[in-house]
Amino acid sequence: MSYEHIFQSQVKCSEQLTPNEAIFAIGLMVMAVDGDIDMNEVEILEGFLLRKGFNAEEVNAARKKVLKIIHQETNEALFNAAKQVLQNEEQIETAFDLAVKVAIADEKVTEEENSFVIGLAKTLNISQEKVNQIVADATKYYHNSVKLIEKIDEILLKLPVGSKYEGYINSPTGLRSLNIKIRTPEGELVILNIDETGDEKQIEMELEAAPPWML
Repeated sequence: MSYEHIFQSQVKCSEQLTPNEAIFAIGLMVMAVDGDIDMNEVEILEGFLLRKGFNAEEVNAARKKVLKIIHQETNEALFNAAKQVLQNEEQIETAFDLAVKVAIADEKVTEEENSFVIGLAKTLNISQEKVNQIVADATKYYHNSVKLIEKIDEILLKLPVGSKYEGYINSPTGLRSLNIKIRTPEGELVILNIDETGDEKQIEMELEAAPPWML
């Protein structure tokens, strides 16, 4: 499937986006192209904004703003609003990096996602060398995250009996940290921040209450 009708459209959007909202919008569009929204993809999008300095209320506002444009206007309008504010190389590459991570988040890249990501790279004038690098780094990032997820059973043994794993958000830096969502036996949703130390057998953990937008 080709998405040239989105990338080449001149449809204008009634809303203006910030660069971070634009990056979020690109990620959301990748997530929606195959019609199958996976929670891992949603967490990557929202976790990205949190790592960029947004607070929980701002994340919620960005989500509502982008979804409003999609529902009330068109994908073409949303893409043009995003492209308009992604002016420098760093912003453009960050948007593409997020798009790739969203595409691989559910362990498969659909034909629709692949076509969209390829068209996105072309439209944003990202070199093939840079595309290859971003894809390789994102794939490595994903596989290293999976290695930590494999330790979830070990982690749950350290928590009260009846605690349940409900997903994860990748950490802001490095490949050896995760923020794990845990439902306690009392029904409370908490975040378990996990960091591996220099000794791979040691794990540093810290519990905190989940932000309101996760509840």
